[in-house]
Amino acid sequence: MLAFFLLLSVFSYAQDTLSISQSRNKTLKYLLDYRFRGGFYSFERLFLATVTYPEQATNNCIIGITIASFEVDCNGVIKLVTLKNPLHYGIDEQITDFFQATRGKWNTCQNDRYTRFDIPIQFNLKGTKTDSVNALLVFVGKNPGYTCNGDDYYLKKAKKAMEKGRKKQAMENLDILIKHNPYNNEYYEMKKKAISLSRSKKK
Repeated sequence: MLAFFLLLSVFSYAQDTLSISQSRNKTLKYLLDYRFRGGFYSFERLFLATVTYPEQATNNCIIGITIASFEVDCNGVIKLVTLKNPLHYGIDEQITDFFQATRGKWNTCQNDRYTRFDIPIQFNLKGTKTDSVNALLVFVGKNPGYTCNGDDYYLKKAKKAMEKGRKKQAMENLDILIKHNPYNNEYYEMKKKAISLSRSKKK
C-alpha cells in the first residue's frame, strides 16, 4: 500500500510536464498495478489475447476510442461495465467479453477510492492515421484490403462543409471524428460553430 502512495506522489510531481491524456493514462496504470493481478501489463496482455477485430467493423472501416466505465469493489468483484462513445459493429461485444475474462483476477483493497475506472480503449486498422495518444489500450487490426480514411480526411471535409455553410455534412464528419477521439476538444468546438453557423443563416 505504501508503495502505491509513493507512486502517486511521483505521478503528482510529474503531472506538470505531462499532457492530460498522459497523466490520465499514467494514473490508470498505477491503479491497475494496484488492483489487477499482475498489474497493468497483465491486464493489457489479457486484452490483446481476448479481443479480436470483428469482420463487420473491419469491412466498414470502423475505428475509434471507446471509454469503458466500471467499478471493481474492494472484494475484487467487477460490476456493470458501460461504454461511453460506443463503436458498435461488434466491437462493444468484444470489450464486454474481455471484461468478463477479468473476473476473479482483481486484488482486494481497503479504500473505495480505488474502485472506479474509466479506461479509454482504441480500435484502429493498420495504415489508418489517427490520434492514439489518448488511449490506454490500443488494438490494431488488419485493414480490409484498402486503407481506411483517417482523421485528416474527415477534418478537411468538415472544414470545407463549414466554409460552404453545409451543416449536415459538417456534423456528419465531426461526429466521425468524435468517434475517433472523444477527448479532442477541437471537434466539439467545431461542432458548436457549425450549429451557430446554421442558426445565423436562418435569421
